[in-house]
Parts: sequence; structure tokens; C-alpha cells
Amino acid sequence: MIPLPFLLSAAPVLASAYDFSAPSDTSQQQTPSLVTRGEGFIRSPLNVLPDPAPPKLIKGRQNEVAIENQFTGTRYGVDIEVGTPGQKLTLILDTGSPDTWVNPTCETANVPEDCRTFPVYDWRKSSSLNATRVTDILVYGKGNATIQYVRESVKIGGATVRNQVIGVALESHDIPLGILGLSPPIRGVNEYPYILDTMKEQRLINSRAFSMDLRTVDSPEGALIFGGVDTGKYIGSLAKLPMLARNETPRGADRYYVTMSGVGLTYPDGLVERSQELEVPVFLDSGGTLSRLPRRIYQAFASSFADTEYDPSTGFYFLDCNVADLEGSIDFYFGDKVINVPFNDFIWHVQGYCVLGVLPDDDGEPVLGDTFLRAAYVVFDQDNRNLHLAQAANCGSNIVAISTGPDAVPSATGRCTAPPSRPTSGNSNLDVTAERGPTATFTGVGPTGIDIGPGPVATRVSGTGPLGINPTGESGACSLPIQGWKAVMGALVIWFFM
Repeated sequence: MIPLPFLLSAAPVLASAYDFSAPSDTSQQQTPSLVTRGEGFIRSPLNVLPDPAPPKLIKGRQNEVAIENQFTGTRYGVDIEVGTPGQKLTLILDTGSPDTWVNPTCETANVPEDCRTFPVYDWRKSSSLNATRVTDILVYGKGNATIQYVRESVKIGGATVRNQVIGVALESHDIPLGILGLSPPIRGVNEYPYILDTMKEQRLINSRAFSMDLRTVDSPEGALIFGGVDTGKYIGSLAKLPMLARNETPRGADRYYVTMSGVGLTYPDGLVERSQELEVPVFLDSGGTLSRLPRRIYQAFASSFADTEYDPSTGFYFLDCNVADLEGSIDFYFGDKVINVPFNDFIWHVQGYCVLGVLPDDDGEPVLGDTFLRAAYVVFDQDNRNLHLAQAANCGSNIVAISTGPDAVPSATGRCTAPPSRPTSGNSNLDVTAERGPTATFTGVGPTGIDIGPGPVATRVSGTGPLGINPTGESGACSLPIQGWKAVMGALVIWFFM
């Protein structure tokens, strides 16, 4: 097996051997709908993608009232352009994996009809394509993709990233959209320059850092800012939290892990419950629809709501949708910083059901997914290995560039004002050490044909093989569905956390 970094560095030679050309990127066209560009930063909108549903239920995105139940917070997408001339695509934003790839196989997606509604990249129409012979199988918490690496022009917001290494899927399973990966290299060493690396190298941003604002579950759009912070999107100060080193994470993976020091609830009557002091490593994953926490925290949250029904087949706790209208929150503590997630944002609204936005972590990697991130403004600083957290809000826009060095992320206080505090009726302890069983079992038919985010990447198989993209336009890919290659995992798979 030829090492992946060597093959990528030799890509121009390999491309010419197979009659691929690598012309300079002449794409200079700006796309107003995607652009907010400033010195040292790039802003790209984040779109809440409608949850797959029968066609008669899908209405125009501009009518928020009519489609409120379609903005379920299942997926968050980023519009980019790939190739020359640019071809507009929508990718899932994923802070749980580092690779960026396009063109999922709709026939084997979990919701094929939904997959087919999105455009695909046609490499034949791009003059900036430079293919390699390197292939990979990427395995996520849900689904997998066999990709071939190419170098291409990628436009995000107002910036064009030239000769970026991305994957073009030869085959994929259970994933309806390509992925924009923004995590650190999971094994701690770059296999190749990822999007953030190339942006910094080409001086589009000053540091490998970005900020993310998912907005509330009812908001159709948030923002992703490479190299910048928007002080109009949070309250108070940004708390600097050090990322855990690989040897401090549960499975030795280098992810956006920080230490969560407590959890709690604020009830509509003002009662505040908080757990004892904890030291739970959690990583922030925008590609995960739901959060996954230690089982007893999951049980404590579920038992705090009346009339919940447990579905043993999925682990979902169904609850009365009227709870989403109550003024209360699920609370997460990180030292002195607390992020209050309103009930409406922590509850997953899907096909007329309401599901508590947490599952038990049975894999040893606790995750704070979209059900947490909707209430948090987060700055991800890879260069300094810090995450910066604040309570999300929206009071306009004031983007400040992230500079360089240990204090690259500005310490500016958010421009938003906290809402008036509600009277409290006391404080109580939330016991997250007790084992709690469900009080009722769900016996109905739950949501069907749904798409949950792929979750964090777990494994990678690297090698070379028949080209999937070649001058004849025919596919020569030789790939296996997950059931097939699992049989040879012992010989081929490189576990990211080894």
C-alpha cells in the first residue's frame, strides 16, 4: 500500500499519466448569495435542511410558519461551489470528521428521494479537476463512503480555495449528502491538507479557526465564519476551554473534546436543578442530530419530564409536544460558563412527534450534537487547541477577524443582552448517579424514512485501485458495501483512535 501523503504529493504526475490535466483555476466569479467577505475572514450561510417528508408536506422555505415543522434541526447544510466553472452543491456541516467529499450514491442512501433533490458534481464539466489514484473508505457513526481523491477548486462564501483535496464518492451507503469536514485529524496527524489547512496556507484566513452559529430550531439559517467571530451573535464573554489531548479522550481520538463539569434543568416555575460536579469529556459534533451522553445523565433528563414514553428499539424518549412551548431549559456547565438550551431547541421535532434530544452513549464517546449546538455560539480554534463558548443570541452582525498567536480569538464581549432573569423558586440537586428505568413504553409506530446526521467518522481504509474517475467517463471503481469490507477489516482498517 502506497502512503496516502506520498500519492497526494505526486498527484500531478499520476494525473498526467492518466491524461488528466491540472490547468490553473480561472474562476473569479463572485456569488452574492454566498458572500460576506472581509480582511481575514469568510462568512458562509448555514441552512437548516428540511427533514425528508411526503411531498405534500413540503412548502416554500420563505414561509417559516407553514414549514416550521420541516425545520426539525435534523441536518445543517453549507452551500459551496466545486470546479471551474463552479457547480453549486449542498454539503452537511460536520465538526466530527476531517474529510470533505461530494456525490453520495442516492440509490443506497437512507432516504433516496431526498438525496435526489440535491445537485451533484459533474467532474466532466470542470477544467480545474486534477484526479489522483488514491481511494478511501470512510466509515461514520451512521453510513460509509468509498471515495476517490481529487484536487479541485472549492468556493466557500466569497473565497476560492484552489487545488483543495476533496473526495468524490464512488459508492456510499446511508448518507444522503456529501460532507464538509472541519474536525482535526482524528489520529493527530494530517493525512493531507484539509480545508482549514489550505485556507490558511493560501492566506484566506489568519488561523485555522472558525465560528459556528446554528441558530434556533425554528430559524432557517445560521452562519459559519472561517477566520472570524460575530459579536452580534452571542451574550456575554466567550469562555476559553482547552481541547483535551488525545491521551485524555475516551478512545484516543483527536476531536473537539472539552470537559463538561455539570448538567441540570431550569423548570418553567423557576426551579433550578444541577448535578454534582462532573468531569465528563464531550466533543462538539455538528454532524450529529442528537446528543449522546452517559446513560445515567440520559436517564436523569428523561425522568425529569412527565409522561415520557421509551422506545426500546431506538432509545428515543417521546414526550408531549406541548413541552416545547414551556419556558424551561436543559443546562450544560463548563466551569463558570453555563449554556441554557431551551426545551424547544433540545426537543427533536420530527413527523409530528417530539423526541428528547439525547441518546445514551454506549460507544464511550459522549457527544454534544445539534440539540446542544443550537443554543451555543462556538469558536473552534485548531491552532491553539481551544474552544470558545457563549450563549447564542441574535442582535445584528459585527464580524471581527481572528488573528494569529495564542490570543488569536478576540476576547470581545458579545453585543447581545441577556433577557430578564425569571424568578427562581429554589435550587435542587439533579442526581445523575442513580439508575432509572422508563415509566412507560412507546407502543406506536414512530417516525419513518428519517435522516439522522452521520455522526463522527470512525475508521479509514487507504489505498490505490482502479480509477473511478477516468477520461472515458466510465466508472472503474471496485468497492464494497460495509457488510462486505467488514470481513477484511482485521487486515486493512486503520482505526483512527489507535
